[in-house]
Amino acid sequence: MRSGLLPTPCSTAEPVRSIACGLLFACVLSAAPQETLVLGIAGGWEPADAPWSLTTRVNTLVEAAGVAKVRTAAISNHRLEDGKKLVLDVVDLDHDGKLSPVEAKQARIILYGQSMGGAATIKLCRWLKKRDVPVRLNVQIDSVGLRDGVVPANVRAAANLYQQDLGPIRGQSMIRAENPGRTKILGNWRYTYGKGSTFDTSEMPLLHRVVLNPHVKMEFDPAVTARVGGLIVEALRNW
Repeated sequence: MRSGLLPTPCSTAEPVRSIACGLLFACVLSAAPQETLVLGIAGGWEPADAPWSLTTRVNTLVEAAGVAKVRTAAISNHRLEDGKKLVLDVVDLDHDGKLSPVEAKQARIILYGQSMGGAATIKLCRWLKKRDVPVRLNVQIDSVGLRDGVVPANVRAAANLYQQDLGPIRGQSMIRAENPGRTKILGNWRYTYGKGSTFDTSEMPLLHRVVLNPHVKMEFDPAVTARVGGLIVEALRNW
């Protein structure tokens, strides 16, 4: 008779098989290059996928750089849940609906946002921090919102582009790291837009162009688009 206190071959086989599968999955994750998500968050009530939007222009620059295994996407700042789903789709490699420590550690995420979208990137970074998911780079463009000046410690590098010209909307002028030992602030760069600054802002409503003049000009400034795109491409190439 076999004692019930002793493990049978059947009772030990399943745990061993589970451990072996787990180790194999971890090895596959560490060996294979992961897809990187570059997610832009549009400001106001702008459609994130409009041809003229800042998110479309930046994503086009990133795609043109030809870096392998990069997925670009854009959402509205009012649809942050969509952003969370996009992140999980990229990070949850076994699609079991939850993040393992290995999956979280291997995540490759870059975020950027303009106006209210800039503040939304910080909210998303905080959500990711609670799940131990790192963010390689976070870029805020004329960020408008509450508590958008402190970059969470799960962000490796952050940058801030803003304007403080005369007008009702002035972007966050200074971002700082929650933990300076873990997050590098690349810069707080100010832009100015005098009467001589002319950009094609015709896609925006006339009232926006008149009342929110400097804020709108910054969104359509080619130098801003190029700088944001350049920061992202540099991060992708020097991961």
